[in-house]
Amino acid sequence: MWTPTLTPFAAPRGTRRAPQLRSSGRARTDMNRMRHLRLAQDGSALLESLVAILIFSFAVLGLIGVLSASIRATNDARYRAEAANLANAVIGDMWATAATQLDPQFGTGGPKLAAWQNLVARELPSASGANAPLVDLAQPGLSAQSRSVVVTVFWQMPGETVRHQVLITSQIGKNT
Repeated sequence: MWTPTLTPFAAPRGTRRAPQLRSSGRARTDMNRMRHLRLAQDGSALLESLVAILIFSFAVLGLIGVLSASIRATNDARYRAEAANLANAVIGDMWATAATQLDPQFGTGGPKLAAWQNLVARELPSASGANAPLVDLAQPGLSAQSRSVVVTVFWQMPGETVRHQVLITSQIGKNT
């Protein structure tokens, strides 16, 4: 009976042999070309990562700009609401004061007007000096027993040159 002999180059039955590269000139030039391409691409990963970091940093700067605009708008709305509340508070105080006491209490140099102006200066930015709130009691009312009151509250946001204001008009007294 015949038995096959295994040579060092023969693979056992059921397994495959790995293909052997021939050492021809073409295979060497292909390997040299691949090695040259790999050397030419050595810095590309670093360059790609730097470009990605640059794009990401521009995106973050854009988000910071949007965030700062949002904070500025929120602060403006908060100060506007606070100014309206302060103006309504002084008008409510005027309603609770007798008609004969309006001028002495809320006129120029009146104690309630001075206290209210100090409160406004504490609550709103730059609401003193040229931006001090005003109360105008000289307007005629709808009837002889009433008067029209105009309350103007000014403020200026830090770092801005624009002066903001809230103006509220109300009738104080009897309207008949």
